[in-house]
Amino acid sequence: MSSEMIDVTQLPEYPAASEADLAAVEIEQKVLSVKLSSMTVEIYSQQTAPSGGSPKLTVLLLHGMSFTSQNWVDIKTLQNLALWGFRAVAIDLPGYGKSKNEALGPVSNEEFMAAVVSLLQIKPVIISPSMSGGFALPYLFEDPLQSTEKAIGYIPVAPVLTANWEQNYPKSQLPTLIVYGSRDERLGFASRDSLKVLPASQIAEIPDAGHACYMNQPALFHNLLYWFLNKLSA
Repeated sequence: MSSEMIDVTQLPEYPAASEADLAAVEIEQKVLSVKLSSMTVEIYSQQTAPSGGSPKLTVLLLHGMSFTSQNWVDIKTLQNLALWGFRAVAIDLPGYGKSKNEALGPVSNEEFMAAVVSLLQIKPVIISPSMSGGFALPYLFEDPLQSTEKAIGYIPVAPVLTANWEQNYPKSQLPTLIVYGSRDERLGFASRDSLKVLPASQIAEIPDAGHACYMNQPALFHNLLYWFLNKLSA
């Protein structure tokens, strides 16, 4: 089965918000104490939520090796998500940004992800760029038959290590939006080719963008995000 290709340039633009509306969104900075089997790690998070009513969905945003949760604030992803009616939680992974520099040791990345999701009491849509694929992929696809119990949807943005679970992807029905930049000819194309066997996946190439395509073309990335999340929450 081939994944459907989405033409990013043909999607409706996400609802424009004024600078005043974006600035008015409250961003809660919170340290999460994540209890694991052999240790507790302190994780820095930045969170937003709709100002009125219950959120339609919760989005859990991870980050790449050279980035942190702050990047999602800088390009206004967290703020837009709140204005669109979604809760958003962006975390600094262990040893990155404002999270303590603690090695997880014998604790697996899968266990860490499960503990974060449990602590937040969410069934999220997970966004995992680049390095953070090493966290999201084992959590979602080590047991592919359980992936839809662990998340509502998945947005991998040229994540690493996709080949490690290639044999498991065909068994998962998790709605997935595979995103990569047109200039990311190494990791972007390789991750796309591994992940496209996911039965419920769609592919979106962001034009004129490199590995961190969401940073290069935030408006196009936000169009994709708005379209995919509203499809999931319909």
